[in-house]
Amino acid sequence: MFGNQIKLFRLAGFDVMLDLSWVFIALLVSWTLATGYFPDAYPGLEPLIYWSMGIVGAAGLFLSIILHELSHSLVARRFDIPITGITLFIFGGVAHMAKEPPTARSEFLMAIAGPIASLVLSGLFYLTASAAL
Repeated sequence: MFGNQIKLFRLAGFDVMLDLSWVFIALLVSWTLATGYFPDAYPGLEPLIYWSMGIVGAAGLFLSIILHELSHSLVARRFDIPITGITLFIFGGVAHMAKEPPTARSEFLMAIAGPIASLVLSGLFYLTASAAL
């Protein structure tokens, strides 16, 4: 891990990198959704539609991990902790800190920022799905 990385883009001043191990997860998620979940949930569609839905699902996972790690990074910036980049890899993502948080409070706020962002995102998706029904 963290050996074979490619820089994807820069977001809010942070380099976002992709470890090649994440490609395995993206393929696995796409395949699982396209061949397992979506055909059961939405029967009768063409395989290309299921694969498109699976790829969109994997892209959604990618974006949610980016948001999660970006939240950690923005709080770190607030406490003057340099973040050298964000890397997505097989187990999720990581924000690379150049130094440790100065206080327990700053460490707690950095740690909780990612899960809060994920919770807010899930709430938005829930409200969107509820409104569509």
